[in-house]
Amino acid sequence: MSTGRSELEIHVERIFDAPRAHIFSVSRPGSYRFQTAYGVVEAESREVDPPERLVQTFQNHLQTLEFEHPGERTKLTRTMRFATLEDDTTMQCGVEEGAKGGFARVDAALLHRLPLDA
Repeated sequence: MSTGRSELEIHVERIFDAPRAHIFSVSRPGSYRFQTAYGVVEAESREVDPPERLVQTFQNHLQTLEFEHPGERTKLTRTMRFATLEDDTTMQCGVEEGAKGGFARVDAALLHRLPLDA
């Protein structure tokens, strides 16, 4: 996993050993609400383009998930865009640890859908 940052954006990337349709299928399009150590988080899908792209409002930012398909693997790029620097409290809330946890949940979901080549 790699994490990058510009002034108003944070980028997190990870390669999964599964086709992108499988990765997209566990990426939670729709509306949802969940509790974190930092409070309640709400999200709502704004653009759903399976299996290539998912755009969501996500608490204080816009989150874009892009699914690239190099062979049987999938590169997932998560971009968090903030309207202002004041909105960007995500780094203080452990974005990298949160992304690792989210990617671990994708791994677990994929494990339960084995075999992936069927």
